[in-house]
Amino acid sequence: MELTTGGNKGGDMEITSPNDQLRLVRSLFPNFAETLDAAHTEHGLAEAIPDQSGAGFDAWLDDEARQLREGALAGAPFATLPAAESSRFERAFAAARLVAQRSHLTLPEPEAFVEAGANLLALASKLAADPALVPVIAPYGLGPERWRELFRAAAEQQGSPLSGGEPLLLAAEAVDGFAILDSIPDVTSSRVEIALPEGGSVTWTLRLIPSSPKPPLLGLGFAHGPHVSLPEILMLQLMRIASGERPVDTESFTWLAGSLADGRLAARHVFDESEAVIRISCREIGNQGPHLGARPPVS
Repeated sequence: MELTTGGNKGGDMEITSPNDQLRLVRSLFPNFAETLDAAHTEHGLAEAIPDQSGAGFDAWLDDEARQLREGALAGAPFATLPAAESSRFERAFAAARLVAQRSHLTLPEPEAFVEAGANLLALASKLAADPALVPVIAPYGLGPERWRELFRAAAEQQGSPLSGGEPLLLAAEAVDGFAILDSIPDVTSSRVEIALPEGGSVTWTLRLIPSSPKPPLLGLGFAHGPHVSLPEILMLQLMRIASGERPVDTESFTWLAGSLADGRLAARHVFDESEAVIRISCREIGNQGPHLGARPPVS
């Protein structure tokens, strides 16, 4: 950290050490410093603050900021939204955070999406108009095996509707064309990239996805899009399971974005309740009957 303050006749005075910074702050705000010292003494917090030198002090500040962000300020990014829509955003991020933690993924904070161009107020107005829409924070770049790990972890959750065996079944065509299904379908989507500890990165998007039990548009061919992406529908299911809700598509299929086999095939999603597994199969892109349709995302 580094502070510079000017005004002295000999030039600017450079404040470079944490101790210098603390002395400056205490001199500028003596009443606040006195109140803080009293609180530390009264509650026995003095020893909780490490020696104000170097990385130890920075680490303490980072930890305090994290606790504040996850506690009192947890809903701050949505504070300007109407109460109902703010609550829906908070619930969505809380569920997505549970899913991410199970696979040791870092979920971007809402502020990161705002910085990337997401208009929360506009999204909130869409939420208000459609109670079936859910904010879905979806990761791209995980690969099929990492998704299988996420669903195995979800299957271990108490009361999970998933099978304890292999709860995510991907057709061979879906595995072969996974790079297509795993690509972000809307180039205008705000996105946040997070590096992985083992190398590489995951790109996260935020869009509103219809979460009705059946697709809101039924009996359509693949040409009638736009369609939800594979990461979005998988994340929607995992978020619902983490929240104790029933998976969608128990009696219907949903088309997924991205055509395969030189445009002849498209992937579709269903929750096979009889076997307690999520199935991603591939079929020709024509009309597949009244049981299959589209979940158009809102970005």
